[in-house]
Amino acid sequence: MPSILSRLDYGARQALICTGVNSIFWFSWSFGSYQTIYLQEVGFTASQLGLLNALTSILSIASVSFWGMVSDRIGSLRKVLITVLAGGVGLFALIPLIPAGLPYSTALFFCLVPLVYFFRGSMSTYAENLLVRNSNELRLNYGLLRSVGSFLFMIGSFTISFLLPTVGVASTFWLTALLTVPAIVLTLFAREPDARPPKKGEKQKLNLGELFQNRAYVSFLVFDFLLYTGTNCEGTFLPYFMADANIPSERYGIFLGARALLEIPFLLLMVRLRRKFPLRLLVMGPPLLMGMECVLLGLWAHSFPTMLVSCCFFGLGNGLLIGSSLNYVYELAPAHLKASAQAFFAAVSSVAGILGNLTGGVVYDAVGARPFYLLVAAVFALSFAVFFLTQRKRSPSAHS
Repeated sequence: MPSILSRLDYGARQALICTGVNSIFWFSWSFGSYQTIYLQEVGFTASQLGLLNALTSILSIASVSFWGMVSDRIGSLRKVLITVLAGGVGLFALIPLIPAGLPYSTALFFCLVPLVYFFRGSMSTYAENLLVRNSNELRLNYGLLRSVGSFLFMIGSFTISFLLPTVGVASTFWLTALLTVPAIVLTLFAREPDARPPKKGEKQKLNLGELFQNRAYVSFLVFDFLLYTGTNCEGTFLPYFMADANIPSERYGIFLGARALLEIPFLLLMVRLRRKFPLRLLVMGPPLLMGMECVLLGLWAHSFPTMLVSCCFFGLGNGLLIGSSLNYVYELAPAHLKASAQAFFAAVSSVAGILGNLTGGVVYDAVGARPFYLLVAAVFALSFAVFFLTQRKRSPSAHS
């Protein structure tokens, strides 16, 4: 690997390495998207799943906050990423080893699965962070590089969807762990973004108050909370919607692959969009597109083709969200707090996961699929309204 990469200039090498880390990670986790399906198969109700996911969100909050501060203190994002990837996939592969159908099986799942998220809760955050920060510092095209991850996620989702009837859902856990190993190895060769480690024997002081005195950052966190409440409700219970519509569970991967495919256009266009529009304006697009998906699920989707069309709107919204939100946080945060800013962004998303999963499971069981998704659409609309109104009230200087 080093001999091949040495023929390229530094920026090109790092573009390949960071893209490799990010895209291999997303390829591997396209195989790891079946946890909900697996728990559904072993007997979890929507309410039980909502409670479990709320617990994983709590561990995710602790995870991103803890690892973000560790990263800023030691001056190394790369070491943290290696740690969370190795710990996350190692524990994730153990989930199918829990015996199902025993009186204490549910308790074992409630012990192990949240523990997995102390690592897994930070994996995507720091895999994205490595690419975002290096793209900004080396003037690389983040949208283009990140689109490779969406493309490979699509390929992986379609692949496992067709393989699932043969290999079984339980095998997706160890397959995910195995496929993540190359991403861990590549991280060893990645550039350390803006590496400024503290001197020997000296701890770097973090003034987190700087972040929360930034009104634009705080406004974005409020928007983030509402948006991810909606996305957690939407995504967690999609397999239950499929079951209610008599759609086979192996087609879940096709929905995920189609979404990933629709992420690519906005990612490829992100450089042009950023030249024409401020990031704060682009951030307002995702809740509208995601809300449209939920409206269609609530009023129109009743079969595999109509549900597939509906899911495409979420893919478009997620592509715009990926391309705009992380870069927006990067621009708002001071240089020495960028990892912490991304961490608190992810932590607020996890807090939203608690609300989305706890209330979502209860509401879904109480009202059914279609009214549930119309309520989720209203949450997306509220997130858009809050961000729009707070931006209008802010002076232009506050955005800088």
